[in-house]
Amino acid sequence: MSAALYIFVFLLFLIASFGVGFIINMLIKGKPWSSTVIAVGLSIYFLISMEVLVFKLLLVTPIIIGGVVATYTIRTLQARGFKMFG
Repeated sequence: MSAALYIFVFLLFLIASFGVGFIINMLIKGKPWSSTVIAVGLSIYFLISMEVLVFKLLLVTPIIIGGVVATYTIRTLQARGFKMFG
């Protein structure tokens, strides 16, 4: 597979996991780290179930980064006083 395809898949998973994590954090307002916990759980599942190391790293890294960034984004919006997020 080419490097451009790896970059595209990495960015696709990063954006998708950020979006899902952001929505999860909006729905579960009392527990701000919920999307990160779900992202780590999903990453552990991918590490156990897949056999090829490149695909493992390609899937696991953006999922964890997207979950953490979504959590920090929601926490920042809550701290700045946006009532919709907190």
